[in-house]
Amino acid sequence: MPLLSIIIPNYNYGRFADRFFGSLASQTMSLRDVEVIFVDDGSSDDSLEQARKWSAKLDCREFSILTPPRSGRPGPVRNHGLEQAIGKYLLCFDPDDELKPDFLETSVGLLESNSKISLAYSDYLEVAPEESLVRLLPNFNPLHLRTQNTVATAALYRRELWDIGVRYRENTTYEDWDYWVQCLMVGGKFQHIAQPLYIHHVHESNFSFKAEKEDGAAKAHIVLNNPAFFHKSVVGWANEHLRRRAQAPSFQRGYIPTPDDLQKILEMIRDGEI
Repeated sequence: MPLLSIIIPNYNYGRFADRFFGSLASQTMSLRDVEVIFVDDGSSDDSLEQARKWSAKLDCREFSILTPPRSGRPGPVRNHGLEQAIGKYLLCFDPDDELKPDFLETSVGLLESNSKISLAYSDYLEVAPEESLVRLLPNFNPLHLRTQNTVATAALYRRELWDIGVRYRENTTYEDWDYWVQCLMVGGKFQHIAQPLYIHHVHESNFSFKAEKEDGAAKAHIVLNNPAFFHKSVVGWANEHLRRRAQAPSFQRGYIPTPDDLQKILEMIRDGEI
């Protein structure tokens, strides 16, 4: 069994390949016990050519290139790669971003040193055309996931979470958030690493922009996918929102309402304020 499997879901990101794979090659942890699984979602650019180039250059245990039928969503692409992975630890990482040199050593080292931790996530640097800033995430609290996603996309975790049945679902564009809730529901123990270990690049092709356009429905499906995790009134909100009822608005982007939020909406409707 390799120590780590890195799944790289890709669609037309060939222009970022040298930056991403260069950051992987620069890791302080050796890659000789790491398998890399590149899953291409029907790219029309030079992504496959770039992957083949780096498969010959990267000093890792194994480099696989998979080309399943086009899905148009990162979740099924990740699932396809994860189905092939055999590593002790798993990491899905988008190739338009890049790893800082100590990402793997720090994240894998944390899980290796503490068997009670199932998943490790870190702060990150966000680079946009207008500005750059460090995204400092809070220490993990399971209650946070009931209202917002406070776990970074690039989280490294034990394969037991996958083996027990956690999967990326296709009915929500907030796939990561839904995935972390599933991990928590099967007993996963999360640990925040309070240092920026990777760089997230904001650009016009980020899938997150599409997710934001489907914000309300994406959040509602997270709730309905995991009803035992949410208050029954929030489950009711999710059903009503998908029916486009006035008493079940979307609320602010990336925020699932609490029972108190929903009670206030009902009071405003009763008082004729909305």
